Amino acid sequence: MRSQTNHELSACTAAESTAQRAMLAVRLLQEALTLLCSDSTMPLAQTIKCAPDRLLRLPEVERLTGLRRSAIYEQMRRGFFPRSVKAGQRTAAWPESAVQSWIAERVNGRRP
Repeated sequence: MRSQTNHELSACTAAESTAQRAMLAVRLLQEALTLLCSDSTMPLAQTIKCAPDRLLRLPEVERLTGLRRSAIYEQMRRGFFPRSVKAGQRTAAWPESAVQSWIAERVNGRRP
């Protein structure tokens, strides 16, 4: 009889432990959802900036934006597209964060 009581007690303790872990998981999920909802109001460029910024060469910028070389340079001239930086003597590149911000503006409908 006593072993049966110990078994019931350990089963009850295990159930309480499982319930506590489930409640903790619910609280953590609620906190995560709250953080995700509050982060969605941040500009895309700020949320992307987890890794250090890198420089993109023209073929990569063309692939990301869908624009060809002439359109990129024309929009740069007009001030609608991020300016390139010198990456070498004869090499131009664009900061990835600037290109991603430009893309985010287009997706959000904020065109010049």
